[in-house]
Amino acid sequence: MSQITTTDRDMLITELERKARFLRVNALALNNRTLHAGGALSSADLFTVLFYHVLRIDPKNPRWEDRDIFINSRGHAGEPVYVAMADLGFFPWDDLQSIEDNGCHLHGLSATTTSGIEVSMGSLGTGISVATGMALSLRTQNRPGRVFIVTGDGELQEGLSWEGAMSAGKYGLENLVVIVDRNKYQSNDRGTETVQPLEPLDKKFEAFGFSVHCIDGHDIGQIIDALEAAPLEPGKPTCIIADTIKGKGVSFLESGHVHCGRFGRDYDSALLDQAIAELQGDDESLLRIDVRKQCDSISEIPLGSIANVFSEKLHEWAEKDDRICYVGVDTMDQHFQVKYPDRAFDVGIAEQDEMALSTGLSMQGLIPVIQAWAPFTPLRNFDQLRTYLCRHDCNAKIIGWTLGLVNNSHGTTHHDLESIALYRVVPNLTVLTAFDDDQFRQAFDAAMAINGPVVLLGQPKHYAPGSDGLMDPDLPPHGDYVVGKSQWVKRGGDLTIVTYGPALRYAWKAAAQLEASGKSVGLINVTSIKPFDKDIIEQAAKASKAILVVEEQSIIGGVGSAVAEVIAERSLRVRFKRQGIRDRYIEDLGDWTYTRNAAGLSVDHVIQHATILIGE
Repeated sequence: MSQITTTDRDMLITELERKARFLRVNALALNNRTLHAGGALSSADLFTVLFYHVLRIDPKNPRWEDRDIFINSRGHAGEPVYVAMADLGFFPWDDLQSIEDNGCHLHGLSATTTSGIEVSMGSLGTGISVATGMALSLRTQNRPGRVFIVTGDGELQEGLSWEGAMSAGKYGLENLVVIVDRNKYQSNDRGTETVQPLEPLDKKFEAFGFSVHCIDGHDIGQIIDALEAAPLEPGKPTCIIADTIKGKGVSFLESGHVHCGRFGRDYDSALLDQAIAELQGDDESLLRIDVRKQCDSISEIPLGSIANVFSEKLHEWAEKDDRICYVGVDTMDQHFQVKYPDRAFDVGIAEQDEMALSTGLSMQGLIPVIQAWAPFTPLRNFDQLRTYLCRHDCNAKIIGWTLGLVNNSHGTTHHDLESIALYRVVPNLTVLTAFDDDQFRQAFDAAMAINGPVVLLGQPKHYAPGSDGLMDPDLPPHGDYVVGKSQWVKRGGDLTIVTYGPALRYAWKAAAQLEASGKSVGLINVTSIKPFDKDIIEQAAKASKAILVVEEQSIIGGVGSAVAEVIAERSLRVRFKRQGIRDRYIEDLGDWTYTRNAAGLSVDHVIQHATILIGE
C-alpha cells in the first residue's frame, strides 16, 4: 500500500477517514499485552494523515537521508503506527500477528528493533527534546526533512518536555512540528486537569516560542490543513493542539474508561468483539488482523503487593500517625485520596517533582510514602534522591516495584536493571526487598520504623506472562524481618546461591534440581541490600565450596558486586560468580521466561553456572 496522492480534497478526506477506521480496528484487534487502547484510538486520525498524506518517507529505504522524521513520543499507544507502517510496507503485514511474542521485533513500546522507527521511546516526556535535537541536526546539515512528533498530553507534566520546548523556541526550528494528542485523560480513568492541570496549554507553548494552532483532532480536513500549513510562522516551531476523545470510536472506551490492558486478561474478552463491531460498521473488509481473543496460555503469577497490600499497609500506618502522607506519580491509591484528601499528593507524570516535593514535605515534619514505578525511580530522579532527600536524611519511604525484567516485552525503558547499583551508592539510604505479600508486610513495618530515607522494593502486581512453572515455590516460612540481616532459606555444603526479588523464584527451582542430582545447595534471600549483611556472606563462604549470585540486575554494582566486596575485603577463600545482566541492553524480548532466557537467566543457566562453580 502506498500513500494517498489524490489532489481532489473531498476524495482525499474520504479515503483518509476510511484509513483511520482501518488503523483503529486493526490496532485494537492486535490485543497485545501492553495495549493502550484509549490513546491508540484517540491519536489514530493524526497518525493517518501523517503516514498516508504528509510524511516524506520511503518504506523501501527507511534511512533515506532526505526523509521526514516521525516520533511517537509516548512510545505507548503505538499500535496504529505499527498497522500503518505494515500497510505501507516497512515490514511484512503478518509480523503484526506476532506483536510482543517471543523474539518479535514489534515490542510493546516503540523501539528501533522495527524498521522505520526512528527512536526507541517509552520513558514519557523525552520526545520533544529528542525531536528538537533531530530538527536542529537536520537544519545544521541543510537536509530538507522535517520532524513531526505526536506527544500525549499527560506526558507534558514531565518538566523535560518544557526544557525541550524552550530549546526549540530558542533556535526557531521551523522544521519541527509538535502535535499534542489532547485527549484530556491519563491512567486510572482520571483527567489531566484533575491530576496536574495543563491549561492554558496553547498559551504555554506560545510562551516558549511556538506558533500554535488548535484543531479538532478527529476532523481529517482540519488535520490536513494544519499540517499542510506548517510552519505556521517563519522562525518558529509549530505546535498543533488536537482536541481528541480517548477511546474514540468505541462507546465504552470513550472518555478514558479503559486506560490500558488486554481483553481476555484485564477486561472481558466479549468487549473486544463489541469494539471491533462498532469500529467496522458495515465495512467488514477493514479488519485484516486475526483477532486475539484470549490472553497468553502461559501461566501468570498473581501477587497483591502493590495493588492491595501496599494500600492495606499505607492505610494502617496513616490511621495511627497523622504525619503519614502519600505522594504518587500518576498511579494513585484513590481510596487514600478520598479518606485523607489533605495528605494525598499526586504530582502526575513527574518523578523529579515527586522526589523534590517529598523532600520538602519531610523537612517540615510529614512522613511521605512515595509510590515509585521502577525503573523511573531512581533513573529519572536520581539527583533529587541523592542531593536532596538523602543528603538531608529525610524521613521518607520509597515503595518501588517491577524490579528486573518482569515488564518483559515493554522494552528497555521499562526494564529495571540498574536501580540496585544506584541505590547502593547513596549515603543515608536504607534499601530493602520483599519476595511476596507476607514478606512485604514485614518489610513495610520495618521501613516505617526507621527514622530516615528507605527504599522498599516489592513485587509487581503480576508476572505477565511466562511463569515457567514458578507460580508456587515451596519455600519455607519467612523468618523475622531484620534490617541489616538477610535470610537463610536453606544451607548447603557444595554451593550457596545468593539471590532476591524475582530471581529467587528460578534460583530456588534450580537449587531443587541440583539437590535432586546429589548436590548440597544453600540459598540466601537478600532482604537487606543496604546495610548489607556481610556476616551471612562470610558464613556462606566458610560453609560452601562456592557462591553464586543470581539477580535480575546489572552485574556492575548490583548485589553481586556487594558480595564480591565482602569476599575481597575479608580475604575469603571461595569460588565465586555473578550471574545477572551483562553490560548490554535486553532487546530480544517476549514473555518473562523468554526474555530471561535471552538474558542468560533461565533455570538451566543457573544450573550450568552452579555446576561449573562446584567443579563437576
